[in-house]
Amino acid sequence: MAKIFFRLDDIAPNVDRDKFNFIVSVLRRHNIKPLLAVIPDNKDPELLKYPANSDFWRTIKELSRDGWTIAQHGFEHLYKTGNGGVLKINKKSEFSGLDFKTQKAMIAGGTRIMEDRLSSAPRIFVAPGHSFDRNTIKALKENGFNYISDGIALYPFKKRGLIWLPQVLWWPRKIWLGRITVCLHINTEKRADLAELEEFIGKNRKIIGDFSELMAWYDRQNILTKSLTFLINQPFKIFWYLAFKLKNVLSK
Repeated sequence: MAKIFFRLDDIAPNVDRDKFNFIVSVLRRHNIKPLLAVIPDNKDPELLKYPANSDFWRTIKELSRDGWTIAQHGFEHLYKTGNGGVLKINKKSEFSGLDFKTQKAMIAGGTRIMEDRLSSAPRIFVAPGHSFDRNTIKALKENGFNYISDGIALYPFKKRGLIWLPQVLWWPRKIWLGRITVCLHINTEKRADLAELEEFIGKNRKIIGDFSELMAWYDRQNILTKSLTFLINQPFKIFWYLAFKLKNVLSK
């Protein structure tokens, strides 16, 4: 059966607390455990406009103990280059285009903060703006990461020594095939959107999985399944990029 998995981006002490508490309550009520993409040292002016929550790290630690997956979301969430990286979804990046030594130090710095705050190092990385390059991937491996939450595909796959967990949706919907991550930006969602999200979850609970399930999926498959899903991923990738480019053209 096809499944979707939730990822909540831009989680930091300055997250919109009311919206964050609302979505946490909804997910807890339905016993859904998502991925929280936590910014280690948030310096993004757009995100700093929300009041800081002094209990933030304690809350994240509690959610982690409850089985929610915690990812490292970049370092400072500051876009430094116009390089779209390997995915070319956006023309901005905190990492893509920077040299390996710089990227390794940035990732290590973020990991130290998260390990200090949460008493455990993250294993999964989420790049701001979906922008990362081969230096990022190399730096992630050398910093002990096993997963990237990104990639254009229907099923998880392994590439350059890391397991990629596809993220191709920014709003939940029923799907026919795949194991796909839905990325939500709580800070920018409207109240009506959150109500719609709650309704979708209530009606479609059976197709929503815990993120830890997605992380374990690839290693649990046999060689035949991995080969079949690889073949399915290739035409989907072409289709997705064509649809993405067409949407950008029509929106101009």
